Amino acid sequence: MNKKVMALAVAGAFVAPAAAFAQASNVQVFGTMYMEYTPIGNQGQKAPAAAGGVNSGDFTRIDVLQSPGSEVGIKGEEALGGGTTAWFQCVSTADIRGAGTGGGIQGFCGRNSAIGLKGSFGNAYVGNWDMPMKKTAGAARIVSDTGIWGAGPMLFSNSSSFNDGASPTVWSRRQNNSIHYDSPVFSGFQAFASISTPSSAVGATSNVSGTKPRTWGLAVNYTNGPLLVTAGFEQHQNFNPAAGAVYYNAVGTVNGTTLAAVGGAAPNAAVGSTDTGWQIGAAYQFGPVKLGALYTKQKYDFGVQNGVGADGSVSAWNVAGQWAIVGPHSLRGGYTKANSTSGSYNGGFGAAPAITPGALIGNRVFNGGIGATGGNIWQIQYVYNASKRTEMTAGYVRLQNDANARYSLGGLSTPNAGANQDAFAVSIKNTF
Repeated sequence: MNKKVMALAVAGAFVAPAAAFAQASNVQVFGTMYMEYTPIGNQGQKAPAAAGGVNSGDFTRIDVLQSPGSEVGIKGEEALGGGTTAWFQCVSTADIRGAGTGGGIQGFCGRNSAIGLKGSFGNAYVGNWDMPMKKTAGAARIVSDTGIWGAGPMLFSNSSSFNDGASPTVWSRRQNNSIHYDSPVFSGFQAFASISTPSSAVGATSNVSGTKPRTWGLAVNYTNGPLLVTAGFEQHQNFNPAAGAVYYNAVGTVNGTTLAAVGGAAPNAAVGSTDTGWQIGAAYQFGPVKLGALYTKQKYDFGVQNGVGADGSVSAWNVAGQWAIVGPHSLRGGYTKANSTSGSYNGGFGAAPAITPGALIGNRVFNGGIGATGGNIWQIQYVYNASKRTEMTAGYVRLQNDANARYSLGGLSTPNAGANQDAFAVSIKNTF
């Protein structure tokens, strides 16, 4: 064999694997490991009416471990030429307590996961991803969305991954079966658009109008130096919120009036319903201090109650900030306020809707406008940045419910109406 040909063959044997490795090396493993330890108190908790209404005293304080936001994922991309890149990402929840089904890894690709194309035209992708409002809220909210520090339960009625019409009252959504587009940045503006598609398991062969749930959303950010302004809108179609109502049917007192225990069938499912939500927020960096504010409002179509249309709405807001004091030391804090719900819906029992304490849907009580269904959370954290990838915090958070409200701190069960919760907590987070 010609020596030159043999030399090329030998060189090729080494170059080909090297080239293949170089191409594969853009696949990365990444993630976040987070743990918080929390001694918790439930104040003013009483036994339910079914148990005689006897005051059982305050619950004994307990301590819990939570791991919200912990995840592990793989991602990669390939240049296709002409400035276009194909990419993928698969992220799964990593519960480092080992508390998940089958261990710590839960819901393979159950967090932000997609495949898409990006280039000068923007970024287009499909899969399971944050809707525009969830995607953009964090920069103005500053404090956490979930966990014991989370403002999400009051601002958005919770935050998680959902399929089709599941958890209709939640507006901080990572939506399964969804299509997304992120625009390029034009003079500081960037737009985001998303729409879900009903899965094959939800009425795929049905021709009944209004049976296929869908959500779509839009958001826009404007960034100019230290200033960020954001706005977003989301619509839930055919989510049937009334069908998922949980009723609070206990003997009690509302505004000084003694109420009898009530019961009855669930209200009509709101097939064809349309629910809407929107937000607006801003953040500004003053040297070492970042301040932010966010306002949200949602309106629900609950279908028919006692022969007439019923609706409900709720608004909430928060202000928060972080101060980089010196070196690795910072303070982070915020205040979140949920206003009382309004509208005619209250669970649909009886000829006089105002006789019921209200329907608990998600973590919000709708009582036909009787009121006292708001609450607030305030929090303060000391933050120690041990490195660029490791953050440790310690602080205090307190939730206060109005007389008829039943909000809870992130990760805790729903309390009785009017109960308060507070917690001291420490946490550690490492990203890789």
